Amino acid sequence: MPTPFLKHLTAVFRVPVTARRLGLALLAVVLMLYLVGVPLLDLVELKTYDMRLRATPATHTDTVVSIVAIDEKSLATDGHWPWSRATLARLVERLDTAGAKVIAFDVFFTEAENRQALDSLTRIEREQGASAASERIRQLLSTDHALARAMERSGKVVLPLVFLMTEEEARHQRAPDSARALASVAGQAIKVIHNQGGDHPEIAMPITHGLLANLPALTTAAAAAGHINSLPDRDGAIRAAPLLLRHQSLFFPSADVQAARLYLNAPTLILHAADYGLHGITLGERFIPTDEIGRALIRYRGPARSFPTYSASDVLAGQVPAEAFRGRVVLIGATAAGLGDMRVTPVGPVYPGVEIRANTIQNLIDNDFIRHPSWMLLLDLALMLALGFLFTWFLPHLSLRTGLLFTGGLAALTLVVTVVGFRAAQHWLNLVYPLLLLLTLFVAATLFHYLVAAREKRELKRAFQHYVSPAVVDQMLAHPEGLALGGDKRELSVLFCDIRGFTTLSESLSPETLVQLLNEYLTRMTEQVFRHEGLLDKYIGDAIMAIYGAPLPQPDHAARACRTALDLVRAVRALRTEWHSRGWPPLDLGVGINTGPMIVGNMGSKTRFDYTVIGDAVNLASRVESLNKQYGSHILITEFTWQQVNTEFPQAREVDVTTVRGRQEPVKLYELLLPEDYPHFDWLRDYARALQLFRAEQWVQARTLFLRLAEEYHDPVSRAYAERCQASRQSPTGGG
Repeated sequence: MPTPFLKHLTAVFRVPVTARRLGLALLAVVLMLYLVGVPLLDLVELKTYDMRLRATPATHTDTVVSIVAIDEKSLATDGHWPWSRATLARLVERLDTAGAKVIAFDVFFTEAENRQALDSLTRIEREQGASAASERIRQLLSTDHALARAMERSGKVVLPLVFLMTEEEARHQRAPDSARALASVAGQAIKVIHNQGGDHPEIAMPITHGLLANLPALTTAAAAAGHINSLPDRDGAIRAAPLLLRHQSLFFPSADVQAARLYLNAPTLILHAADYGLHGITLGERFIPTDEIGRALIRYRGPARSFPTYSASDVLAGQVPAEAFRGRVVLIGATAAGLGDMRVTPVGPVYPGVEIRANTIQNLIDNDFIRHPSWMLLLDLALMLALGFLFTWFLPHLSLRTGLLFTGGLAALTLVVTVVGFRAAQHWLNLVYPLLLLLTLFVAATLFHYLVAAREKRELKRAFQHYVSPAVVDQMLAHPEGLALGGDKRELSVLFCDIRGFTTLSESLSPETLVQLLNEYLTRMTEQVFRHEGLLDKYIGDAIMAIYGAPLPQPDHAARACRTALDLVRAVRALRTEWHSRGWPPLDLGVGINTGPMIVGNMGSKTRFDYTVIGDAVNLASRVESLNKQYGSHILITEFTWQQVNTEFPQAREVDVTTVRGRQEPVKLYELLLPEDYPHFDWLRDYARALQLFRAEQWVQARTLFLRLAEEYHDPVSRAYAERCQASRQSPTGGG
């Protein structure tokens, strides 16, 4: 069964893989949302477009479009709207005389002026017969011919027409009227179409249901006519101008395109189309790209009144110098709030419709529309794919703080790319979906990290609570970087603890009692190991192996092992008292401790392994523990451990210098003594003198001193040495 350490090690590699799969799945979801379109997100993207547009300066600061405004001043001076066609004729004449190159109306003339009076005259003529006077009266009543003559003389007037975009708008228009209106403007349709997909492109464009045109006489007198339809976005704002609309089988340019064509002296318009839709028009020497349904994103020059605007009353009164119009496109339209031609735009919620047309005409002449061709979809997808793959690859390896900085950096990079692309290349890259992707991936990765980390911590804590104390588990969870997984050579301390005479003890008890005794014993011993934050390596029958200094570093690992040994002896003595009342036999134990370099890590086969230590230093600790029986001691430590703890445990003595099995070099052994076992430790001086005599082979003197210490202080090591002195004295080579 895998150890908790290997589980943790596996999790280190498994979590990034799972997180990447989650990241790629979320990337696919966001890409699908982008392709399908989410109304709320698309609306937010439109608002970011507006902010980018407002922050982008115009590429051309000079304008060639002026506006003659039917404003509040004009209404106060020349009367309420609509004005007489004679007044508008005088306005055309004024502008023509001033040298305007193009005069474009943003005003409709769908009905004759004084229509009711003319209808009455027609009825009288039908009932009473025509007279010479009636024709004169008709001319006086109708001023349309005056406007037509002014337009014809100038040869530079562009009139508007409007397509009815819904069935509701067209339901009141009779079929004959619609046919006559189409016949009057059919000549304005684009005649040259370059289609890459065939002669008759089937393009999915907005459907038109009818047509409103000006009076035939005015249409004939005008130099050109074009539609002035607008296609607001879902939030009602006008961001794009439909440069082309298809009515039945004909493609009609907008009035703004016609005005720009006249200004540029372009004789014809050429429409470029493909199977997927439109992709632009040729206007003189300019190619104007559009989207697949013929729209172009307007680059607004600024808020309202960004173009030179003059009151129509001032123009009629001759108060505007001719230089204001010479060689320019002049738009005539309403700006008075009461006339209702106010629209929502990215640069203002109340924006005159005539000024939207001014921006469009200026864009056509400068050819500086904002670009958003169909292939931008692929660029948006490529940007999101790059961000998604970059994010999912690196983020699982980053901490929360670093991941937040990484996400912020990618978001800033995305913002810079989209803003620079907008300002420098005039291309509209999507901003919302890439930022949504980054936010989604970061939130998901963070939640995933916390969920997985919480689960891993629970599993780690649940597993390691059987091996180390809860305090050590908490420390491991708080500082996982301290875990040294795999093979690692480190200096550690190892403790072995074994019951003395366990075989004899087991023979005197029933199996059930023996198991109960052993469980209580191991539980109490394990508590002492955990108390000093040791790692319980394993149970070996009745023996215990504990490690200090791993998995987390412990600078005082040797002292921890020694403290544990002292408490193990105390715990066994407490158990002995408890078991005496049950009639269980007493037990004793021996502890061996060694400190030294060893290999720590996961050891074993592919199917079964354990986190443990190996090396000569480990074997030495095991051998030292077994020597307790020889000396009658409880706790033996090696000189390597003693070197690190001699200042903390002065109540220790040297026991022997011996060569243990499996080791050539002799090792010096020390015994840790419990303070409560002796009234004082002054006798250790006599013990050291006796040991010195023993090593000098002064057997009699040494034995005498050892016997006194054994009887007076009940010292088992002194008794063992007294016996060795006797044996050495009686040997053939023994001295005196």
